[in-house]
Amino acid sequence: MSVASAKEFLEKITSDDAFRHALISKLARYRTELVSQAGFEFNEKELDEAKSALPAGRLGQVPSWFCDVEESGKPYAGRRCGGGLWH
Repeated sequence: MSVASAKEFLEKITSDDAFRHALISKLARYRTELVSQAGFEFNEKELDEAKSALPAGRLGQVPSWFCDVEESGKPYAGRRCGGGLWH
């Protein structure tokens, strides 16, 4: 592991749409599996509705990131997080 490798990763994830889309798709599938294994069943629309009912800032940084991985099939565009995918 190295800082150089981390920099290469950040360059690739910010410049290579196909790589970013593939990674996000895998993360979304894995997230869905983890949530299901924990005994919860909902879709992306239901999650968005539940999140919108929470007070601002309630989720915090880490849980919010976990809930914001796109499942839409579109490349991540940073619409939910100004810090990007790895916030």
